Amino acid sequence: MKEVFEMRIYTKLQWIGFKLAGVFLMVVSVVLIYYSIFFIEEYQLYSLVTLGNTIVYDGRIITAIGATPTFIYVFFFAFRTILQKGVERLKKGTLIGTVWGLFSLACFIFCMGISWVIPLGLIALDYTLCDEEGDVPGLYYVTKPELCKTIIENH
Repeated sequence: MKEVFEMRIYTKLQWIGFKLAGVFLMVVSVVLIYYSIFFIEEYQLYSLVTLGNTIVYDGRIITAIGATPTFIYVFFFAFRTILQKGVERLKKGTLIGTVWGLFSLACFIFCMGISWVIPLGLIALDYTLCDEEGDVPGLYYVTKPELCKTIIENH
């Protein structure tokens, strides 16, 4: 009788830990989605698209955009584990989960690659990196090195 009671407590603790881990993953996913939607500075992407005299570029922005589908996938995966009975492994994946998982992985890999290629493309387009001395916050690319001095004075 005592062994059955101890087994039940262990199983209940496992169940509580399993559900709390799912809630934690959901909260982390929502925070990361919120961050990537509302705190990404659009002017940096706008300057990259317009290719003006001064471009502000940070590779983390492109990577965060590419990781957003992954955060959505993790949110729904955690939600599914919360709705599942017991603490067993998910036995069967869903078609939409498989497709979205592959899509999110492809987006992340593509954006990670692009975040490494864009600085090379800017250098090939005769832009100069201003942040060599570390005086300028962020990564600024300019068409003429003289413009770096105006960026330092404005910040």
